[in-house]
Amino acid sequence: LSMQWVQASSCGSRLRDCRSILFGSVKKEFLNCIISATTTPTPLSHDEYELPREVRTIRVNRVKARHAMASTDVTSKKKNSVFSQLQNETRGWSGAALRRGHVAKGHGGQKRAFKVKLIGEGVNDYSGPYREVFTDAMREVIATDETMTGALGVLDPTPNRTADIGEYRSLHMFSFPSSEEAPIPISISNDVKVSEEEVTIRKHYSSYLVHETESLREAEESVSFLGKLASTAVRHGILVDLPLPLESVWKPLCEEHNKDQKSLEELDLLKSRYHKDVNSTVPILVQQRRMLNAFTEGISSVMPVEILSIFSGTELRDFYCGSSDIDVDLLQKIVEYEGYTEKDSVIQYFWEVLREMTSEERKLFLQFVWARSRLPIKESDFEDPFKIQKDTKCSGTEVHSALPSASTCFFSLSLPQYQDKETLKRKLLFAINNVTTMESDYVTNDSEVREGWRGM
Repeated sequence: LSMQWVQASSCGSRLRDCRSILFGSVKKEFLNCIISATTTPTPLSHDEYELPREVRTIRVNRVKARHAMASTDVTSKKKNSVFSQLQNETRGWSGAALRRGHVAKGHGGQKRAFKVKLIGEGVNDYSGPYREVFTDAMREVIATDETMTGALGVLDPTPNRTADIGEYRSLHMFSFPSSEEAPIPISISNDVKVSEEEVTIRKHYSSYLVHETESLREAEESVSFLGKLASTAVRHGILVDLPLPLESVWKPLCEEHNKDQKSLEELDLLKSRYHKDVNSTVPILVQQRRMLNAFTEGISSVMPVEILSIFSGTELRDFYCGSSDIDVDLLQKIVEYEGYTEKDSVIQYFWEVLREMTSEERKLFLQFVWARSRLPIKESDFEDPFKIQKDTKCSGTEVHSALPSASTCFFSLSLPQYQDKETLKRKLLFAINNVTTMESDYVTNDSEVREGWRGM
């Protein structure tokens, strides 16, 4: 008997078929409208400067997280990292709580689902700390240990990245517990005629044919939370640094056709050359599909995944991640000066130094001034300008020893009037590499300091 899969025609399927002829800006605006419509309403507080009680506070100890991430103790990393602290704090939260998008007065227009309390840092959350915890969590997720595996067991470097080969060597993939057996794919007899839709469904759900174990459950739970966290950030205009494969992650998320051969090349170029006839039964592809289901489940609690299929894989990746490199020209287009002009020598030195930085140094700079590691794609996507202000606190001989400072809440850099380019470069690089906490808004009391350093 022949098996037939019936795909009923609908407005959604017709719209998906036409996605290649729709302007990207139109699709993005459509998605933003749906995000706005699915935002959980938040009653206003009696004091417009105070956050409503519905906006809960999450306590994050970044001092303990940095100590754990610098150690070799895997258990400590999985317990004390910013990512794990966020996961534990929100464990009982519904998707509706993360779909909240409250904008408080004096917070620079930043939407938020919760308030952040950085223990021991003396910082008020006027939006900078909120953005900072997302950036810190994503940086931890893609961090690797001495064995070139994921530090938190959420994402691992791809074999291409580990071996430093191929054009896709910068990517990460979902972690899959090494002790687990590969899921068993369902094979389809050549004598049975099935539609392309049924092949897709069989391919994705056959990955569940594996014994459920504690380590696999924990891995899926972490990957699911990664989907929640990334989607919460994107709902609130915070781009995330998630270097995931286009063929095996972003294209399947938007139901765009992908090729198994290309998917394997993105992950493991050497294995793709070894397998002459690559198909969906290759273990690494089956494992990645299993974890992609968990990632999608996390996304679906925060984002309307049904509408993602109007995007292409590349568009969806850009919507979540923005530009992987910091475009200095784009940054220069949206800058505003206070106390300086673009013709001042110190400003010219600044832009020259920024262009000379490596890609990683520019990411550190962006996190230093904006608590983000990614820039939007276009000038129109910026909600606020980048401000460079003259540091009026120091003058004369004090300028030579002063460091640049920043306000991440307001995307601004306070720059002393250095006399030469080398001094500016040395001071700026020192600041972005060594300033690990945010500028204090108040004097931290002894009990809070002790709490921040407890157990160290």
